[in-house]
Amino acid sequence: MINMHGLGFRLSLFLIAAAMVVVLTTAEFFYRVTYENEINEANHDIEELYRTVSATASIAAFLEDEDLAKEAINGLVKSDKILAASIKSEALYYQLNVNEAINRDTEPRMFAVRNPFIPEEALAEVNIYPNFDHIIQQAKKISTDNSYALYAEALVVGIVALFITYYIIIAPMLRVGRSLHEITPGTAQRIDVPDYHSRSEIGTLVNDTNQLLGKVEEQFSQERQLREEIEFLEKRFRMLFENAKSATVLMTETGTIELNNNAFTDLVEKIGVEVKPDYGELLSELFENPTAIKETLLESFSRNEFATGEFKLKSVNKNVIWVQLIASPLITEDGERFYQLTLNDISSRKHELQMLALQADFDSLTGIYNRNGGEKLISKLMSKGHHFALALIDLNGFKAVNDIYGHDAGDEVLIFVSEQLRDKIRKNDMAIRWGGDEFVLLLQAEDEKSVKTAISKVNDAIKKPFYFNNETTPTVITMSVGVAFYPRMSQDINTLIKLADIAMYKAKQNKIAAPDDYLIFAQPHSQEKGDRA
Repeated sequence: MINMHGLGFRLSLFLIAAAMVVVLTTAEFFYRVTYENEINEANHDIEELYRTVSATASIAAFLEDEDLAKEAINGLVKSDKILAASIKSEALYYQLNVNEAINRDTEPRMFAVRNPFIPEEALAEVNIYPNFDHIIQQAKKISTDNSYALYAEALVVGIVALFITYYIIIAPMLRVGRSLHEITPGTAQRIDVPDYHSRSEIGTLVNDTNQLLGKVEEQFSQERQLREEIEFLEKRFRMLFENAKSATVLMTETGTIELNNNAFTDLVEKIGVEVKPDYGELLSELFENPTAIKETLLESFSRNEFATGEFKLKSVNKNVIWVQLIASPLITEDGERFYQLTLNDISSRKHELQMLALQADFDSLTGIYNRNGGEKLISKLMSKGHHFALALIDLNGFKAVNDIYGHDAGDEVLIFVSEQLRDKIRKNDMAIRWGGDEFVLLLQAEDEKSVKTAISKVNDAIKKPFYFNNETTPTVITMSVGVAFYPRMSQDINTLIKLADIAMYKAKQNKIAAPDDYLIFAQPHSQEKGDRA
């Protein structure tokens, strides 16, 4: 099938059109030139014919011989190029076909007949009427024949030029085009240089194209290698990302999750929340305090810093999950903003810290606050401006239990006393093991009567008889108590404890003389000599 848009077809059309234009122009030119030449040639032939008979006409006019005149005129008219002729002198006149020539409006050509002996003397005139119909027809025929010859010659030249152009230019270019079309970019395939074109423009084009194909192959090879490296790194990254223990999320600025790993899905399922592609801005729906987390993160982002913090997740199934959140803002080359959020489950560490805090603040034997935790409680109450009474308790007879019955018996006494302190005080009051056999009660009371009522309940509960090692004689533990009021007596924790300690020491001394007098209220700024070290 002929390609109407192909180079060969278009070039053929161009050559044919160019040949036709050249042939038409040339034929028209040669037609006109030939026509004029034939007309001029006919006029020249008429002059030559007259010269042929001029001698006869000159003698006929000199001798006034009519026969010679007829011979001359008849000789002229015999030519196809002469329609009519006449000779005229004072004594002689002869014409042939003149009337016919006049009817055709043919203009005669006039020739002077000279005296054969005196050339300067004119004896007669000869009028020759050209046969223009014959002359023009003959000129047209010759011109037409020449035009046909030119057409034939142009056709032959055009066909030859077309064949030469096709085999020298078009065919090699078509082969080059087909070869280029069949080549797969990036391979070692190349275009063969057409025969006889190693130094032509086509050969140069093929060589340049082969160089370009070589560069393309090189770039494809490099790109293929880079793609393999990228795929290798992508697989490693995806493996690292998907199998990471830390939950990681890539999300848009509006909160839509673009990418997340398996650890994030496991974390969401762990707290009993439905897995979905959007949990609000910065995953706020997953946290117990969404407002706090957004304020914390956005404040860091406003300074172009990554944000970090420990936050508690909102749990549907009562699982308490704490995470360490690390959030980083990411901006693409197109200016699009994303956030990368990493959530590390720190619930176990949080629990361990809580246990360590309990161990630091609570007595391992009795389960109530120890001195460290007690001091924190006192400082907290002071910072909040609470009014309270600090009762310092010392057990009487405890040392003897340890010495006689051993530390296990002593521990039993301490546990019992701690239970009574915790059970007999009010909900807002606090019991503290201050150290050894000393205890502290923080009572939400501002008057001595309320304190006496609370201490009395504790004292009655503690006076339970103990029977150690199956002995029949009971052991009874009693207590001595010193009380100081905050802030009435002092606003300094050390001073407050010292005042209670002084009062307790007085109660311990009074216990010997008055066993029921176990409670003493401290006096402000007491500096008695009996202060304990």
